[in-house]
Amino acid sequence: MLLWLFISYVGGITLFMHRHTIEGQTIYHSHFYSGSADSPNHSHTSQQCKVITALSLYIALAATMAAMVVAPLFKVAAVINDTARNITQQSQQLHLLRAPPVFI
Repeated sequence: MLLWLFISYVGGITLFMHRHTIEGQTIYHSHFYSGSADSPNHSHTSQQCKVITALSLYIALAATMAAMVVAPLFKVAAVINDTARNITQQSQQLHLLRAPPVFI
C-alpha cells in the first residue's frame, strides 16, 4: 500500500506537469488530469491557484524544516553509536584480564 502511494505521488508530480495562464500569469503545477501539457482540458480559478501555491510552499517548508531537525538527530545518533561501540570494546578487553590470585 505504501509503495503504491509513493509510486502514485511520484508519478503525479512528474508525469502530469502542465501550465495554466490565469490573469496574465503562467502557473506550472502537476496533478492527475487528462489532456496535453500545453492545453489541459481543465482550468483553475485564481483562488484555486492561490491554494495550490500555498500548499506547495507549505510542503516545501515542512520538508526543509524536517531536514533541519532530522540531520542533527542523525549526528547525535552516530555519536551515541560510536560511544557505545567504544564502551563495548573496552569492556570486552577487561574480560580478558585474569582474576587476582586467591590465598587459601
